Amino acid sequence: MPDQIHIADLSIHLANGLGPSAFGLTTPPPCPVDVTLEIELLDAVVPGSVGSDTMAGLGVNYSSVSKAVYAALSGPSRTFARPAHLLQEAAKVPLELEAVAAVTVKTGLPRALLHASRVEYAQRFAKKEKGGRLECTIKNLAVATIIGLHPHERQEAQRLEVDIGVQAVEDAFPHKDVADAARQWLQESSYGTIESLADNFGRHLTSLPALSRSAVDIAIRKPSALPFATPSIRITRSAASYAPSGSRSASSAVIPPLRGETAALIPSSEAGPSQRVFIAVGSNVGDRVGHIKAAVARLQAEGCTLRDTSRLYESEPMYVEDQARFVNGAIEVETSLSPFELLRLLKRTEREVGRTKTFAHGPRVIDLDLVFYGDRVVRVGQKGDDEDEDGVGWLECPHASLAEREFVLRPLADMAPDFTHPALGAPVSDLLARLPDRSLAPIIPFPSPALPLRLSTPSTSHIMAIFNATPDSFSDGAASRTLTSSALASVQTIMSARDPPAILDIGGMSTRPNSVPCAEDEELARVVPLVSAVRASAAPLAGVPISVDTYRAAVAAAAVEAGASCINDVRAGREDGMLDVMARADCPVVLMHSRGDSTTMTTAEAQAYPDGVVAGVQAELAASVRKALDAGVKRWNIVLDPGLGFAKSYDDNLRLVRDLKRLVAPGSPLENFPLLVGGSRKGFVGAATGVKVPADRGYGDAALDAWCVASGVVDILRVHDAQGAAEANKMATAIRDVQDGR
Repeated sequence: MPDQIHIADLSIHLANGLGPSAFGLTTPPPCPVDVTLEIELLDAVVPGSVGSDTMAGLGVNYSSVSKAVYAALSGPSRTFARPAHLLQEAAKVPLELEAVAAVTVKTGLPRALLHASRVEYAQRFAKKEKGGRLECTIKNLAVATIIGLHPHERQEAQRLEVDIGVQAVEDAFPHKDVADAARQWLQESSYGTIESLADNFGRHLTSLPALSRSAVDIAIRKPSALPFATPSIRITRSAASYAPSGSRSASSAVIPPLRGETAALIPSSEAGPSQRVFIAVGSNVGDRVGHIKAAVARLQAEGCTLRDTSRLYESEPMYVEDQARFVNGAIEVETSLSPFELLRLLKRTEREVGRTKTFAHGPRVIDLDLVFYGDRVVRVGQKGDDEDEDGVGWLECPHASLAEREFVLRPLADMAPDFTHPALGAPVSDLLARLPDRSLAPIIPFPSPALPLRLSTPSTSHIMAIFNATPDSFSDGAASRTLTSSALASVQTIMSARDPPAILDIGGMSTRPNSVPCAEDEELARVVPLVSAVRASAAPLAGVPISVDTYRAAVAAAAVEAGASCINDVRAGREDGMLDVMARADCPVVLMHSRGDSTTMTTAEAQAYPDGVVAGVQAELAASVRKALDAGVKRWNIVLDPGLGFAKSYDDNLRLVRDLKRLVAPGSPLENFPLLVGGSRKGFVGAATGVKVPADRGYGDAALDAWCVASGVVDILRVHDAQGAAEANKMATAIRDVQDGR
């Protein structure tokens, strides 16, 4: 290494700025920069100056060089289009000296980025040579994201500090665009380890046009991970690091078209006609529902057409029992990808969502398993084959252990009970019936910050507390309920009860018979600020599942954006745009049976059911479900409500309550959907009890609630008096579930 003189951190004020601006301004504002010069001396310079040891004998006078560089860069009329031009200008000063062989100039821009501490550029210049490669480093990019394997780490974003060093850039390198793209990707990531995060971050960076031809140095620090130290990782990646290592030979994929026929050899990379494919999904780390939703969305973005989903279930871990419960489900997709290509996509999706290797049957952020590929048996390679860079080594489909896994078979039975296992020759429903133990519990997958609601069989009804932010609801309307501060205080009182409700249902418009709908703007003003206020409250209120009671698409969309967990629609998506909002929101939805509107639901025509009210409600709710599924609403998000008090006569309301079991019995088109019943304080309760004032119908409500609980099929009771309903629920459940004595 040659002898060097360093002049470090020369602070310079650029009167005309240096782009690109942190705010994207066309004309950059004045800004500070610091300049470091690493001056390489000719071999004889230092030995030659030792004898005189005077200022005159110096080969490089660093004071003079500093002043000259400052003067060259800081003049009031000086402008620099790009950092590279500033480096070139600074290099001219030392290169004019006879004692200098070369100089590396570094400049730091401490105000160049909003979310990073600085950007640094560096370039080496030698006499009579073109400047060397231009390097750029983004230092201390700050980002908050989900990172970690522990449950508490999956609940809240952590701060990361990231350095991105690009080893060769063009003169007009867009450091702001790169930093913005990097920060956005990091914020949306959700990895378990910094190793997985770093490698996948490298893949993303090297796919950006500005970085595709250069190696990138990446450093990621996780300062919150340890109390007395900061762990970090440093890697270097280029586009070549992620180049495919080659596809497998055609002879390794054995895919018989039909069970019993001769196997045909099909190249694993060959795209054939679209296939009906079933994929199992699961997660038991962090935001389990969020990870599953993210994985499904990524598969759709990669061209897999989603045809159906199962319900979601919570299951006890299998094989390795000392870990958190899983959320399991299955999806049906249509794809023209070959089995091996599809497996590669599943593995890549797992990695992008955040899965890292732990141990066999251990915890995982996301698990995607190819269950059925059409009606074919697929074998590629053998178990234990070396995995490639995507984690793909071998494939066996259907999985050899499928017949023993309720957490796969039950979700499959929700969608395709008659689908025949291509190797075993038995339908899914038969395979499920052979299992001795049924341990899965269905859930309603409320999104974070709420938690999924675990259901049971027979159903132990959960309480949904009604809060009408309206002046004119039939039972509890009041002008004060439309004021956010007053409404929030009332909600806090509801949630601080001895037995707080599982769900809070907020409505901003009365739908009682003969009511006049308020304007949409008024409904928005009543609902959205209250939802936001609840979400901004302290725990546990901030995490309560919030249902918004509306049939207007704009109100539903705004409420979900504000933090609502569920859309409760008395018209089951009939209004324009509502089904599209439900599908895009990807949250639980309540589809309620009704006919007409508030002014027509009481007519004889609206209340006529020629085949009986149970058959009529079954058929019409089934049609609503079909429309919702066709619109992209996922099966696991659908909850059904028979619509007591809406377009039913007094007798038919009673018949519907009496026959709740028949409504959702095995073989019914409504079987296996969660059931919500909301008869609280309604007119038929008053007619049966003779109580005219809705708020005084508590005893009638208690009897109704107890009947619903005794039926064993009602998962949610929507009520006005949440504490009273909770007590009636407990008593009815205790009577229903008491075991016979000897």
